[in-house]
Amino acid sequence: MSLSAPLVLLSLLPVSQPVAIVMAVLVPIGLALLSIFTAPIIQVSESIRVGRINVPLNALGEAIGLEGERMKTERGPGLSPAAQFVIRGDIKFMVKVAVTDPNDPTAYLLISTRNPAELASAINANGS
Repeated sequence: MSLSAPLVLLSLLPVSQPVAIVMAVLVPIGLALLSIFTAPIIQVSESIRVGRINVPLNALGEAIGLEGERMKTERGPGLSPAAQFVIRGDIKFMVKVAVTDPNDPTAYLLISTRNPAELASAINANGS
């Protein structure tokens, strides 16, 4: 998003300087708004809902917050093919939740969140 303004400016400068300046201001604002309004909403009640993921809390194990190297490993080389995930690259924290239902082929859930401790405690408190 940070490079969108200079890229738009340089792309449109040969066409028209006023249009290039206006678009260099509007495009980053539009991208920021798009990022905000298309973000998945995390809901925890009798089940956890994130995007298309919907799993009852009684089918979940312990939720733990991830950050730093552990998070990079979990979403990279350590990511299981049996995992379901909602990962956003602009969010620096994640929560990993084990799926304990033997009938569910999902190994665990990986969810990007800005508040990993709060989400993990909500899942752990409602799951027990």
